[in-house]
Amino acid sequence: MTRFNIQTESSTVNWTGKKVLGLHTGTIQIKEGFLSFENDRITDGKIDIDMTSIVITDIADKAVCKEFFDHLNHDDFFAVDRFKTASLTIRNGIRSDTHYTISGDLTIKDITHPVEFTATAEIFTDFLHMLGKMNIDRTLYNIRYGSGKFIPNLGDKLIYDEFVLQFKLIGQR
Repeated sequence: MTRFNIQTESSTVNWTGKKVLGLHTGTIQIKEGFLSFENDRITDGKIDIDMTSIVITDIADKAVCKEFFDHLNHDDFFAVDRFKTASLTIRNGIRSDTHYTISGDLTIKDITHPVEFTATAEIFTDFLHMLGKMNIDRTLYNIRYGSGKFIPNLGDKLIYDEFVLQFKLIGQR
């Protein structure tokens, strides 16, 4: 078995949230993590996300950006003051050609749900390079603000329930 520790300073996580009239983008930092491989399988892993590191990258106006930032950190969204870490626990990853189908459990706001996503991974002796994308239904984690599932007649104020995390993980043995 080969264990790769995630190099947090070299790895990136980008987020995108969409609404009827556009989208917002940003980044968030990995606190720590690892992935273990055996032959062509991912046997386990865990990645902790530092929720206090949320950055918004698409809003230039400082006042508007701060207002949105405060909103994301509030109870309506991630309640960062109470839930400073989110985590992904990997159960397994099965390789098919150049992709891995990865399954695990995602915990946001102390609420855990199973997830499945695909990623590509290259292993170079002592280094891991992985790229992937996860689509996450925020309403499963009690993030209901602006959701058409829970609030009727939102019109152009509707925020789509799914947000996307795109990631690049760099690991080292």
